[in-house]
Amino acid sequence: MNMQALYCKNARSKGLLCFLLFMGTLTLFSCKEKKEPEEIVVDKVMDKPRTETQSMADENINGEMKWIGGARYTYSIERSADESLPKVENHDLEYYDNSVHLVIKRSDGTVFFDRSVTKKSLGDALPAEFRESGVLLGMNFEEASGNTVKYVVSVGSPDDSYDEFYYILMTINNYGNVSYSVHKNKRVG
Repeated sequence: MNMQALYCKNARSKGLLCFLLFMGTLTLFSCKEKKEPEEIVVDKVMDKPRTETQSMADENINGEMKWIGGARYTYSIERSADESLPKVENHDLEYYDNSVHLVIKRSDGTVFFDRSVTKKSLGDALPAEFRESGVLLGMNFEEASGNTVKYVVSVGSPDDSYDEFYYILMTINNYGNVSYSVHKNKRVG
């Protein structure tokens, strides 16, 4: 009689044998040494700062206003990066500064005013910190009353994540003479 026949004579011994095999297998796998989780150290990869000079997108604003005697005037404001101007470093990035070109036309289409504005144009109305690290951000129409028309010029950080800018009021009289002064809401940031 062979060994298998001895152990498997009846169903009870088969069940016992299966149970013992199951328990033995369980014991073998449960007695294994537990592995401690390994710490994996990964260096944080930082984006390299951009090395090329940045520039803001060009912007064009067109509008109309009623001015002296209710006459209709149109204006065009064009902002563009000006590579002829000194570059500006702002928050560790280098930017081309902008110039803004303003054209005001009378209702008959003749040109009343045509001039480009840069930070240098703003003179002492612009504080030194904005002259050095600010970019000319743009210009917007404010009001036309009496014999003057007023535009707001803004200088500051071209990065939208920084709320740093300074407002200058550009006043043009009916003879085309220009003056710059600090705007009533002069600074943000």
